[in-house]
Amino acid sequence: MPGSPYLDEKPAGILTWPMLIPILLGIFLTECIVGIWVWTSYPDWRFLVYIILGVDLFTLILVFFLTTRKTVLDFDKLNP
Repeated sequence: MPGSPYLDEKPAGILTWPMLIPILLGIFLTECIVGIWVWTSYPDWRFLVYIILGVDLFTLILVFFLTTRKTVLDFDKLNP
């Protein structure tokens, strides 16, 4: 994999951006469709759209912090 931090092959079970983008895009589009449907068909349930938007915002902030954080290396484990 060019530009990948993995030397030989991708470790099993890890999700990389090329795999995550279609999954996240599908979830986002589904939420948009459900949100528009609830907003127009069930005006009493509009709070549900706000809850979905809040969960999405929280998830975006969490992903941002988890992907931009610096990890601290334990040099004692690296050099015994």
